[in-house]
Amino acid sequence: MLPRMVRHLLAAAVACALVPASPAAAMEEGTAPAALAAEGWRLLRTGDAPPARFSLLEDGTVRVVAEGAVGFLARPVEAAPGRHLSWRWRVDAATPATDLRAKGEDDRPAAVHVFFPRAEGERGLFGRIGDSLRAAAAGDAFSGRVITYVWGGTEPPGTRFPSPFMREDGALVILRGPEAPTGVWLSECVDPAADYRAAFGRDPTVPNWIALSADTDDRGGRGETVFTIPAFVTPDPQGDCP
Repeated sequence: MLPRMVRHLLAAAVACALVPASPAAAMEEGTAPAALAAEGWRLLRTGDAPPARFSLLEDGTVRVVAEGAVGFLARPVEAAPGRHLSWRWRVDAATPATDLRAKGEDDRPAAVHVFFPRAEGERGLFGRIGDSLRAAAAGDAFSGRVITYVWGGTEPPGTRFPSPFMREDGALVILRGPEAPTGVWLSECVDPAADYRAAFGRDPTVPNWIALSADTDDRGGRGETVFTIPAFVTPDPQGDCP
């Protein structure tokens, strides 16, 4: 799921438990471009990596450019239960495919993240402490579980596996693998609730954040992607997005 980010979140959680540490050591909230900030987006970056650059284009799409960089553009959402998530994306430049199961190999040109708050009473005392530390380091969005939909990696579309960094709290779903063309718009329609059940073995809460990201800081190189804004929609009787 958010592999590079989570490495720093976990380091910050340990630091916070031992000494008075600044949350910015793990994750920093940057200044989103004014047009994106006006739409409720927050720019997040890891403290020791160059930030990916996000911009709002005239047609309402979002471009992210990552040159040996990593970054996340996140905003809160209101999602009715049972809705699917729909968007289009176009990768114009991609770094070589890497093994997303391996720590330090998690570069990918694009991902869409769906965050779920943890159900009330779901975790014990130490679990709640861990959630609180993660929230303190990077904000409330990161205190629960996340499904990450990925364009990238070496494995075929439909592959699913736990995040190598978040263990039971994060899962990756490969939507576009090494066969995906660059410079071509591709459409997605996913069922986050079903993917949550498959990943975590329980019914989900209602999603409360989404994020767009790019990550090229492990191997270096340039990634460039344009996204339409992901939207929650009611599927048709066949389960397809309108």
